[in-house]
Amino acid sequence: MRQQITGCSVVLALALMGLGACGQAVADDAAADGAGAPASRPGIVPIPNYGGGLGERAYLLGDFGGRRTEWANNGFQFDVDTVSWAESVVDGGQSGATRFGANLTYNFTIDLMRAGILPGAMIQVRAESLVGDKSASANTGQLVPANTASLSPTNYNVLGAGYDLALSQLSWLQMFSERFGVIFGKLDLYADGAPSEFAGGRGRTLFMNWSLNYPTPALYVPSSTLGAGVVLLPNRDLSITSMLLSGTQCANSDCFNDLDDKGGLWATNASYQYRFRGLPGGVNGSVMYFFDKDFTELGSVTFVPTEGLKGSEESESWIAGGSFWQYLAVKGVHEGPVNLTNKVPDLQGWGLFGSLTFADNRTNPWKTSLNLGIGGRGIIPKRPNDLFGVGYFYNDLEKTLLEETANLDDHGQGVEAFYNLAITNAIRLSANVQYLSSVDRDVDDSLYVAGRLQVLF
Repeated sequence: MRQQITGCSVVLALALMGLGACGQAVADDAAADGAGAPASRPGIVPIPNYGGGLGERAYLLGDFGGRRTEWANNGFQFDVDTVSWAESVVDGGQSGATRFGANLTYNFTIDLMRAGILPGAMIQVRAESLVGDKSASANTGQLVPANTASLSPTNYNVLGAGYDLALSQLSWLQMFSERFGVIFGKLDLYADGAPSEFAGGRGRTLFMNWSLNYPTPALYVPSSTLGAGVVLLPNRDLSITSMLLSGTQCANSDCFNDLDDKGGLWATNASYQYRFRGLPGGVNGSVMYFFDKDFTELGSVTFVPTEGLKGSEESESWIAGGSFWQYLAVKGVHEGPVNLTNKVPDLQGWGLFGSLTFADNRTNPWKTSLNLGIGGRGIIPKRPNDLFGVGYFYNDLEKTLLEETANLDDHGQGVEAFYNLAITNAIRLSANVQYLSSVDRDVDDSLYVAGRLQVLF
């Protein structure tokens, strides 16, 4: 296998919501890394460039005197990606208390192909820690989180139920050829963010609000669970995945003890990159189907004086949608697909992004969600690695008796702007501001501000 597959850590998210792009091929490690010598053996993932001075290196800890590159040449890579924040609702909302917190993500990759053990095989492990007093999201009057990074690792169906340490992924990827493979194990279904150069990053580098990172109805999807699927790579620009997953949320367990009657999830996604007038762009489409799972039929909810809120149940649900991104200006020349898994725009330039998602309004309160915005990198001279973005989102809520009783509006919307300052290639400091319309008629619209620091070790 001459070519290696880059970005396969996100293949499972492709299957769910198109949250990344697996299948961007590079001819050799020198091409993938820019600097640094090619590996002694071919592999599934390229070898990062760990070297350089303190202000240039991509990882703050560097190369350990060449040891880290040596380990990577033998198939073992690791890093620790940390993001911390201070945030507050400074106007409106429910509370102006300042919140502090941090997420630490520990990534380990064992490239069995590069290690000379098994061609086309790779093991990926991801663990996460959540520390601090979580987030000010609950104070905004919105139903969706203003700070995506503050949720992980957690059960996304129970916002704020974070874990001190959780194993979110333990998976095996087996490529049988450059065009076909399988993946199975415990899977992090949100992986590395959306398949967009300008909106994604899992709340760590680009936008913070959930609705500018993921389709809002995906709050119903488990964050980590057991599953298996196939990977199809017809060419370097197109990737297709299809997966069968458990509906059980098990971010903080081995999953097997929790495999009760939680049903399943089938998800398929296609992601395609193209060039429009010489400028890179991409589109993505996905569909998710839930089966044998317990959902409350929202329109059937009634209040029984002796029993409280009651409603009939549904066993099926679905989510479907699409997204796009398109560069409108790029400095220099770029050939081939860009990497949509590294949480930053690859090219110095700017462009547009957007998404539209629909959900089953019988079972999902967010029946429609959309976002639209602009983003890019290096718009200020002599600051080529700084990031920026401005985005708008709209969530259409299904009206039910429950919502009427709770005095909730039938939609939520908001605007977010950020600027991410690259202090070094391994340290980023960003300022984020969001104006959020409250869905609670008793709570004023809110102005949410946050400072965010990311350090990659």
